[in-house]
Amino acid sequence: MNIENLASAHGQPDGFTAEPAENVPCRFICAPQGEENFRLLVHGGAWDIPAVLHQPHADGVAKAYQAAMKAFREGADGFAVVLAALEILEKDPTFDAGRGSFLNECGEVELDAAIMEGAGLKAGAVAGIRNFLHPSKIAHDILSKTNHAFLVGEGAERFAERCGHKRLPPDELVDPREREVFAAWIKAGKPDAKVFFSSPANASLRSGAEPEKRGTVGVTVALKSAAGQWNLFAGTSTGGTPGKMQGRVGDVPVIGAGVYADDEGAAVSCTGWGEGLLRIAAGQRISAAVRGGTNLQAAVEMTLADLYRRMKGHAGIIAVDRHGNMAASYSTPFMAFAGPAGVVTHLRQPAGCDTLRRQDR
Repeated sequence: MNIENLASAHGQPDGFTAEPAENVPCRFICAPQGEENFRLLVHGGAWDIPAVLHQPHADGVAKAYQAAMKAFREGADGFAVVLAALEILEKDPTFDAGRGSFLNECGEVELDAAIMEGAGLKAGAVAGIRNFLHPSKIAHDILSKTNHAFLVGEGAERFAERCGHKRLPPDELVDPREREVFAAWIKAGKPDAKVFFSSPANASLRSGAEPEKRGTVGVTVALKSAAGQWNLFAGTSTGGTPGKMQGRVGDVPVIGAGVYADDEGAAVSCTGWGEGLLRIAAGQRISAAVRGGTNLQAAVEMTLADLYRRMKGHAGIIAVDRHGNMAASYSTPFMAFAGPAGVVTHLRQPAGCDTLRRQDR
């Protein structure tokens, strides 16, 4: 599949505070094409994606989008559509989720995921589980098979096994290069993870600059009911950040932060700096703004702008609202994204958003 350059320029939404060009969120084109009763957006993380991984990221989100579309066309419900996309992304070692996860300070993989629907605000989330390929499916089992919304650690792992999820050998979720870099970090005395893993001499292909602020994977879905109302769904999954403290949890599994869905507002999936997205309650913030009458795209871009203004943080966000509108923006150097207009990795230049690498599905 070939990548072509497209111009991308846009103005600022109403209520958007002006920022220097390098801090203004970039926007994807999300106009519906072809499906009147269905909306789908997929992201594969927003971070400083190395050039060697641009094509794998584009290929990965393309496959996830295609899997979700196939599930929809075969009559799947919203949860099954979300899980179809997340399953592909969690299997792909390109992404920081499932098989592509980073090692924590103890040399272990700790996985987080969440899934939610907007009609009854049902949600399932899991955090700090090890050696399972699909934490998103475990999150869905929490939603559908328990009276709880969030399980963590060993209790979540025991629940997953009771539901038939199989533990994998630890090395199956880790790229060999991650083991090499982790061993070098241990030998160096575990210096500051951000500094060490950002160094070109030490970084794996998937860490890069600001490794504590890199991406996750996520999906937002809207299905129009026979009554004409949009039913919203969202899911997000991550393998965390390199060298993170054992037990660290970012925004991804926290309902209202990295993921949210409300049929009266919006379905949202976030990626980027987990601590900042958690502290700003990004998902619920966007949905509440839409519920209060704010345009979806404006709500997404204002949230990214506030994340930078308040904490100098960067992220990417996809969302769909109660009217079937879609939005996708990011403030990181790159974001991998698939939507109705095609599959792209989007590049931020110092002067602003002027290069879009597009790949038709």
